[in-house]
Amino acid sequence: MSRWRAEEDALEAVHKAEAAERLCDEEISKCKEIEQQLHRQRQEIEMMKFQHEQCLEELNLIQEQKPALESQLRAAHCSEKELEEKIIQAVDLMIIFRGERDKLQMEYDSAIRKVNKYRALQTDDPLGRSSAHFFGISFSDIIEATQNFKPSQKIGEGRYGSVFKGMLGHAMVAIKMLPSSGSQSDSEFKNELEVLSRVRHPNLVALIGACPESRSLIYEYVENGSLQDYLSRQSKTCSLPWKTRIRIAIEICSALLFLHANDNCSMHGNLKPSNILLDANLVTKISDFGIYNLISQNENPFSLHSKTDPESSAYIDPESFEDGELTTESDVYSFGVVLLQLLTARPSMGVIRDVKCALERGNLETVLDMSAGDWPIEQATQLATLGLMCCQNDRLDRPDLDSEVYAVLEPMREQCNLSQSSRTQHKAPSHFVCPIFQEVMKDPQIAGDGFTYEGDAIRGWFNSGHETSPMTNLKLENCDLIPNHALYYAIQEWQQNT
Repeated sequence: MSRWRAEEDALEAVHKAEAAERLCDEEISKCKEIEQQLHRQRQEIEMMKFQHEQCLEELNLIQEQKPALESQLRAAHCSEKELEEKIIQAVDLMIIFRGERDKLQMEYDSAIRKVNKYRALQTDDPLGRSSAHFFGISFSDIIEATQNFKPSQKIGEGRYGSVFKGMLGHAMVAIKMLPSSGSQSDSEFKNELEVLSRVRHPNLVALIGACPESRSLIYEYVENGSLQDYLSRQSKTCSLPWKTRIRIAIEICSALLFLHANDNCSMHGNLKPSNILLDANLVTKISDFGIYNLISQNENPFSLHSKTDPESSAYIDPESFEDGELTTESDVYSFGVVLLQLLTARPSMGVIRDVKCALERGNLETVLDMSAGDWPIEQATQLATLGLMCCQNDRLDRPDLDSEVYAVLEPMREQCNLSQSSRTQHKAPSHFVCPIFQEVMKDPQIAGDGFTYEGDAIRGWFNSGHETSPMTNLKLENCDLIPNHALYYAIQEWQQNT
């Protein structure tokens, strides 16, 4: 029994010894792991100490370089300020040089215009009229043609003289008697007339002769009255349809473009409905162009205009009242007033105010001239807006005649169809007539400007050395011609029906 217990105690002691041995081994293993972790941590600490020492060294190096870098930065700021000052000085110089360049360019252009003007006087007249023939009209011829200035022969009177009709050389002509006071010398008068006599455009009244002795100008006679007659109901014929009025506006703009694009950059200077004549086909013929250049101006001519003729003063550029200067923008202003009158047929003095108020209130139809028919409100609004833009008081605010005005009007030519009214059905529609020959076309050809001409007429124009449009005087991109078959067949059909 005692032995059995002793053996159990011994066995239990053995188990405890084995358990203690296993615990000891585990403790030893843990100690080794802790020693390894401590070793790694010591290495990491040493590495961090090494990196810390390196950072301190770099920081010390940067601290040593800091004064030099700050000095370089200050130097860079100074250089930047110097460069900014130099750039400002360069910009100022550029502005000065640009102004001088523009001034020299204007002087150059003016000199070129004068050279071209006097060079034209030395060349042969392309129309075959000699200077002697042009100025060969005597005062006695004028007296005979006007029946000694018979009152019944007078067809107009204005600030720049009186106009008489008369027979001269078996042809009806219009004779304008310029005022004698303040006129130019005979040589200056002839030089200006030589230039004017060479200006030809389908919508300008042709100057066909002159009498320097009596300061008289002889024009082709336009029989159908003026635009003023139609707008004021003085004409015995019916009112102008709105389509015809739009065409008239396009033709006026085309003629002004031609004048402004001319080598001499001519201005009309006196554009108003009474100077816009209409022929038998209601084609526009603008008169009095260039008259302003034939009368020397010793003082501002516009300052007294409002007192002597307040109605006509409404067509004058407001800035011209101040400086007496006539520019292309002055013609744009006058055109704007005429355009508003074509829409409304109202007097010139209040038409700008009336149209502006109507547009602002959204009731433009209340001021439109309904005798012209049913105006398309979209086109009427477009024309009214364009007219008011042309009538801006500041010249710089007015639109460009070519890129902004004509570009709006020209598309309306096709939109309106521009058909003739029933009272002129026996006459050829205006778009059947060649702008150069003024005859119904037999061989209609489209030129680079978009206009259609008689083939022989436009070819003759190009063969004589012209590279510009006969209608606008602007340079053409090419001289190619395209047959207008649609217009040709329309003319053939019209001729068969008539």
